[in-house]
Amino acid sequence: YWEPEIPVPGGDITIYYNVIEGTLDDNTNPVFIHLGYNGWQDVDDYAMTLEPGLGAGWFSYIYNIPEDAETVDFVFTDLLDNWDNNGGIGIDWHISLNYYWTPFNPGPNNEIDIVLNNVTSGGSIVWIVNDGNGFDMPISSYWSEGTTEVSNLPWQLNYVGSWVSSPLSENGTDSYHALLGPFNAGEQIIQSIKYVILWEDGSWDVGSNDQIIFYDIYFDYTAGDDDPYIFFQSPAEGAVIDPPVTFTTLGDAQIVEYWIDGEMIGSDNSIPFQVIWDPMEGLFGDYQVAARAEGSNGNISFTFLNISLDYEINHATVPAGSDDGLNLSGSDVVITLYAPDKEYVALKGNWNSEYPHGELMNYDNGIWWYETSLSSGEYSYQFNVEGVKDIADPWSKDVIWVDPNGGWETGYYEHALSVFDVGSDLYEWEDETFVRPEQNEVVIYELHIGDFMSDGENHGTFNDVTAKIESGYFNDLGINAIELMPVNEFEGAYSWGYNPSFYMAPETSYGTPDELKALIDAAHQNGIAVLMDVVFDHLWGSSPLFQLYQPPNNYEWDAHDYDNCPYFQDNGFEWEWGYKLDHWKERTRKHIDDVLYHWINEYHMDGFRFDYTQGIGWDNESQFGSNHYANMLSSDDPTLILVAEEDNAYQISNSGFDAGWDYSFHHMMFANLTSINYEGHIFGDIADLAGHIDAYSQGYSDHTGALNYIESHDETRIVTECVEYQGYEDEEAYGISTLGMVVLMTAEGTPMIYQGQEFGQNSNDSHLDPAPVQWENLDSGIGQNLFENYAALIDLRVNRNALKDNNLVVKSQLPSQKSIIYWRVSGEDEFVIVANFDDNDQYFNIEFPHSGEWYNVLEGGSINIESNWCGNCMVPAKTAYLYTSYLGEEECLGGDITEDGFVNVLDVVTLVNHILHGTELTGCGLIAADLNQDGVINILDVVTLVNMILN
Repeated sequence: YWEPEIPVPGGDITIYYNVIEGTLDDNTNPVFIHLGYNGWQDVDDYAMTLEPGLGAGWFSYIYNIPEDAETVDFVFTDLLDNWDNNGGIGIDWHISLNYYWTPFNPGPNNEIDIVLNNVTSGGSIVWIVNDGNGFDMPISSYWSEGTTEVSNLPWQLNYVGSWVSSPLSENGTDSYHALLGPFNAGEQIIQSIKYVILWEDGSWDVGSNDQIIFYDIYFDYTAGDDDPYIFFQSPAEGAVIDPPVTFTTLGDAQIVEYWIDGEMIGSDNSIPFQVIWDPMEGLFGDYQVAARAEGSNGNISFTFLNISLDYEINHATVPAGSDDGLNLSGSDVVITLYAPDKEYVALKGNWNSEYPHGELMNYDNGIWWYETSLSSGEYSYQFNVEGVKDIADPWSKDVIWVDPNGGWETGYYEHALSVFDVGSDLYEWEDETFVRPEQNEVVIYELHIGDFMSDGENHGTFNDVTAKIESGYFNDLGINAIELMPVNEFEGAYSWGYNPSFYMAPETSYGTPDELKALIDAAHQNGIAVLMDVVFDHLWGSSPLFQLYQPPNNYEWDAHDYDNCPYFQDNGFEWEWGYKLDHWKERTRKHIDDVLYHWINEYHMDGFRFDYTQGIGWDNESQFGSNHYANMLSSDDPTLILVAEEDNAYQISNSGFDAGWDYSFHHMMFANLTSINYEGHIFGDIADLAGHIDAYSQGYSDHTGALNYIESHDETRIVTECVEYQGYEDEEAYGISTLGMVVLMTAEGTPMIYQGQEFGQNSNDSHLDPAPVQWENLDSGIGQNLFENYAALIDLRVNRNALKDNNLVVKSQLPSQKSIIYWRVSGEDEFVIVANFDDNDQYFNIEFPHSGEWYNVLEGGSINIESNWCGNCMVPAKTAYLYTSYLGEEECLGGDITEDGFVNVLDVVTLVNHILHGTELTGCGLIAADLNQDGVINILDVVTLVNMILN
C-alpha cells in the first residue's frame, strides 16, 4: 500500500511492501523497489527501509514524485533476479495521478467510484477480482448495469484470467467515472480488484512504453461503526480440528452465515451464532471460514478464521509391481512418488476435484502411493506437497504445461500437469525389419526440431520432420542416423532443450508422444536410426524433481534441502547450468535408468548422446555416473549407439560408449579451414591434423571412437566464419565446406554433420536464438552442388570398406604447403586423399598404391598413374582431391571382370589367373570379381561365376 492514497505530482509518496505477504523470499533483506514513472521512465533500484514497528516483514520507501508524472510505476526485487511484479511480467504496480478511486480501501458495504480526470473520451473499465484463490471473473451479482463479459483480449490480460467490462459515464468536464459494487456476497469474498482502461476508440490506457497499465484496489474488512460486529469464540485461530466441528461467533448481528470456499455451510440468527460442519471424509488441510454478519441496518461485515483439518497418514504396502510414477493397467491406476521425509503428499486429479487439497496418499518406506479406478478418458494430476506447493509428477510421460488463463507455453512449475489416457489405443509400430547401422557405418545428422522446418514465425514440429523423412530427403543425402537435440519437456515454447524440466515427457510445443513415435517409426522405415541428446548433468528450477525439496518461491541453490533430498548435489557454489544432480545417489541413478529405458522401450530410440558427461561424473568401477549408464545399456543391447560429450579417449575406451564428442578435431579443422588460429590449434599445423584423423594416435581403442564434426549446435558455421569474418566469397566458402567434408568422411572416427551444413547454412544469430534452416540455399547452384558433394561423400563413407575399416596411413605431411596426403586402403578397395588447406594452389608428388586409372570422385575425370606416382600434380587452394581406383558398385556389372560389357568364359579365365597368379584387377573388374560380396576373391567366386554363366 502507499500513503497518501491519492498522491500528487511534485509531492512525496511512501510505498510499503511486506515480504511475508509478497512473493519474494520471507528472509529477503534488503528489499529493493524497482521504480520509475510515466510508463517506466527514469528507472532505478532503491533500497527500502526495514520497518519493524509495522510488524514482521515490512519495508518502506519515500519517493519524490516528478512534477510531470502521470503514473508511478514499480515492482519489488532482491537484485538476485527474483521479482514480485504483482502477478506476472508486464502487470506490475501503477499509481495514477489523474485516475483514482474512492474509497481507497473499500469494505463490503462500499460502492467504489473509479474517476478518470483530464480525459477527452469515455470507454470502459475492464476488471477482474481476486477472492484469495487467484484472479477470476466476478460473479454476476457483482456486475453493475451494462457490464458484459469480454474476450479477444491482449495476452497481458489473458495471462491474468477472465475479465468483464463496465461502461464509463460522464462525470463533468473532461472527467468520466464508473461505479462498482458493493461486494459483500459470501459466494465470492473479494480481496482485490484489478482493472485496466479501454478507451472508446478501442485503444488501451498505456504508458509511454506502450505497456498496458494495471490498477489494483485492495479491500479492508475492518468493521465500521455502523457495521455489525462479531467474533469467533471457537474454535481458536489456527486450530487443528478433528471433524465434526462447531463454529461459534458472538456479537451484534441479525443473522450470521458461515462460508468455506464459496459454499455456505450453514447460518444462525440467534446468539450464540452456531453451525456444525461435518465435512465429507477425506478432506484435510488448511481452510478459511468466513462468517458473514448482517446487521439490522442491512450492513454487512465479515470476520475470518483459519483452521486446519487434522489428518492421519495411512501406512500401507505399495501394490506389488508398482514403479515410480504412473502405473496403468486397464482402468486400474496406481501413482507413486518417492519422497521421504515429507509430512504428507496428496494427489490432486481432475477426477477428484471435490477434494480441494487432493486425496492423501498412502505411505510405504519413503514411497507415497495412490490407487483408484477410472473410466476411459483423459486425465491430469499434480502432487500437493505438504500444502505448500503443487507439482507435476517427476516421472511424467506426458505433460500439459500452459498458462491456465492464456493457454500459452509457460515455465512456472505450478502450471505443469501430468496427463494420461485410460482406454486409448497404443501406438502401432511398423519398424520390425529395421536394423541399426554398424558403428563403422554410422553417419549422424544433428537436428533441432524447432529450427529444422521453421518458417521464421512458427517453430518446427515432430510432424514436420516426419514429412521430411518420408519425402526421401535424408535418403538422398545418405545419412543413416539422426541425432535429435533434446526433445524432453522444457520451459516455454522454444529452447535448445539443455534446460530440461521433465526427462520422460516430449516437448509439447513440438507435438504429442505419438507424433514423436511416428517420426522415429518413419525414420526406421527409411533405414535411419534416431539418437536422442540427453542432459543428465542438471535439471532446471521448474523441474518437479527439484521443487520437491526446494522451499516455495525460492530458487537459491543453497536453500535446497540437500540433507533429505535423494536426487540433487550440493556443490558448495551456484552451478552455471541449472541445479546439479548427484549421480552417486541411488535414487538419482534409478531415475536416470528409468528415463533411458523409457525412451528405448516406449519410443524405440536407437541410442543417446550424453551431454556433458564430465558433469555427470565418471566412476572407474562403473557403479555410478557416466560409466554406469553406458555399460548398462551396451551390455543389454550392444547395437545401441552411445555417444558421450567427452573429448577424453581414455574414458571412451574404458566404458560402454561407442564414441566421444571430439572438440579438438573440430577446433583443428576450424583453424585450417578458416585460415586462423583457433582454440590452441595453429593454422597449417599438419602434424596436429595428421594426429586427429587417426583415431589410435588420439588414444582411442577403436578407430570409430572419436565422434568428429566440423559444425554442431555449439560452434560458428563454417560458411558464416568464412564469409562474415574472413572475407571469403560465398562460392569459396562452399568450397571450403566441401574440403572439410572430404576430410571428415575420410578420417577415422564416427562422422557427424549439423542441419543445413549440407547446403551452406549461414547463421549469424546469437548462440541460443532461433536459426531456421535455410532451405532456400538449395535453390542456388552452389547450394545444390554442395549438397551433391555431401551426398556423394556420405555414400562412400557408408558403403565403401576402405572408409569403414581401420587402415588410415599418412603418406606425406607438408607443413610448408599446409597440406596432407593420406591413404585409406582395405584390400583392393583404395582411396588417396590430397587435402590442400593453403590459400594458394599447390603442386605435389603424390604416391598411389599402384599404377592404373584413378578417378577423381568429386571433380570428375581420371588420371593414369605410372610407377605409382603422380608428379607435380596441382590441387587448387582450399581443395581436397579424393581419388579411388573404382567409382563404385553401381557402375559395375557383376561378373564382368574383363569390363567388356559381357559375362562369359573370358571372365572365368581372368578370375582364375588372378587367383592363381596374382594378375592385377582394378576398377570395376575388381568389384565384379567379388561375386559373393564377402571382401575376399577366391574359388567360391569362380563357382558363383560359372553358375551365373551356365544358368
